[in-house]
Amino acid sequence: MVEGLRFTRKRFLGVGAAAWASLAGLDVRGALAAALPAGVESVGYVSRPDLKPPLITFGTPANDTAPGYIFLAPFNISAGSGTYTTTPNSQSHSGPLVVDNTGEPVWFLPFGSTTAIGLRVQKYQGRRVLTWYEGTVLGAEGGSFFIYDPTYHQVSHVQAGRGRHGDLHDFLITPEGTALVTIYGQINADLTSIGGPASGPLVTGIVQEIDIPTGKVLLEWRSQEHVPITETYVPQASPPANNYDYFHLNSIDVDTDGNLIISGRNTSTIYKIDRRTGEIIWRLGGKSSDFDVAPDASFAFQHDARRRPDGTLTIFDNNAAFPTDKTFSRGMRVKLDMKKMKATLVKEYLAPTPRTVFAMGNVQQLDDGGVMIGWGAAGSFTELGPDGSVRLDASFADGQVTYRAFRFELDAAPKGIPATEVVANGDGSLTLYVSWNGATKVAKWQLLVGETAATLKPAGTVRRSGFETAIRLPVTSGTVSVVALDAEGTKLRTAAPTVLQA
Repeated sequence: MVEGLRFTRKRFLGVGAAAWASLAGLDVRGALAAALPAGVESVGYVSRPDLKPPLITFGTPANDTAPGYIFLAPFNISAGSGTYTTTPNSQSHSGPLVVDNTGEPVWFLPFGSTTAIGLRVQKYQGRRVLTWYEGTVLGAEGGSFFIYDPTYHQVSHVQAGRGRHGDLHDFLITPEGTALVTIYGQINADLTSIGGPASGPLVTGIVQEIDIPTGKVLLEWRSQEHVPITETYVPQASPPANNYDYFHLNSIDVDTDGNLIISGRNTSTIYKIDRRTGEIIWRLGGKSSDFDVAPDASFAFQHDARRRPDGTLTIFDNNAAFPTDKTFSRGMRVKLDMKKMKATLVKEYLAPTPRTVFAMGNVQQLDDGGVMIGWGAAGSFTELGPDGSVRLDASFADGQVTYRAFRFELDAAPKGIPATEVVANGDGSLTLYVSWNGATKVAKWQLLVGETAATLKPAGTVRRSGFETAIRLPVTSGTVSVVALDAEGTKLRTAAPTVLQA
């Protein structure tokens, strides 16, 4: 039997003072990096030196979690300035990333000059697909939206219509197979009512519904036509563009009656929109709420408002306008009494250690009643059970952030073949390193050995150990290869043969 050598990433348990610094609104990347050994920010693999996903550190290791993998899209939060330093993809720690419960990558697609946001699983044309936004973060050019199949090949590329640029905040595929996307537009407007100039740059929130195959715009809703700028809680100009981002659209959802629910961060309001006319049906929170909001159900600068099957709304309550705010963020579930027009708190979801999240964040409801919470600018994510118990709490070791964090099951099979590399050891023996980026069914690796590629025969199997498995070879000459096997021993794919140099 061939000996299997476990070759996994170094783990870091606990976040200590550096994590507390990030929670308090200090520089997240610098604070966390200071707590790590010099130079330790990401991991490299022998068989895939072009992949360097970020390390993930656990405050609470996974226990009794819901099934599936964790979906992330790490990026450097300083990219929010719109200033980009191009990095070769092979050196990037950012991009769509799926990891298992130990933080080991399952799939990583590095981006060196653009940013991925909102990696998740959705349904399109009757099948499960991977979707995300790709482009700049709050930059002038914006970006577009991608749909990939479970072989990691592009199914569709969705762009905003009418000459507009897509925005990072949301990309939702509807049950009808259309796409709801967020867009930021800029117009000149009279801003004197909020202390601005008589003619100044106003940032508006735009929702488009797009027919995915044709790109036709089916609906366009523009915030300035329905929401007065006096509803804002951010009346000042926003750097570096020095425009007035009065609304800050950051999520879209389809309500049970087919109308839309959207979130305006800078008005601290959730709006229900008539999908046909664009008129506001009701406001929750903010300066003009149609609901009497119970004190413990109030929220501010929120993200990710979603209607749930039981009729409640889940909301990520940032409760923080700026990085210096010292209030704490939370996930929350709110009940709306439409007869009495009252909003009451059903449940709140708290981090194991208090976190102030001035930007980003989400609450995903899991099938078993638990939730996955992405803590946005805090660079961390937490899974909670139905009883509020902490099932997992983790963060990026290099201080990167992920706009949202999700858990989904994934059955994926890349079209390519496993990658291998053979390395000589100090004692003269050889070790073969093997990985298959994106494969979810690999349970074992079968080693093949022969004098030539035509004479390869099985020489034993080893259990898959993380993203990359190391196998000490029983030979130092001839030809070797490996076969990916599933849990039942079915052959999935064979790597290219490697001729050993004696």
